[in-house]
Amino acid sequence: MKAKERLLKELDSLSHQDILKVYDLVLTLKGEHKPGPERKKSGYLRARRALKDCSGSLSDDIREGRNERI
Repeated sequence: MKAKERLLKELDSLSHQDILKVYDLVLTLKGEHKPGPERKKSGYLRARRALKDCSGSLSDDIREGRNERI
């Protein structure tokens, strides 16, 4: 029971945002976590959305970075 008491004391010192993260973790551990709409999207679609406003070629940028290291 001491671990539970120590955990409760630590929770009291956390910010509201951190408490929500801990709550999310508890739900995940219990198997009750339901991913939000953002988490359901594949990584590919999230990357496409993040890069949609970038101009030029990402492949060319990667090649340039590799050439600079050689």
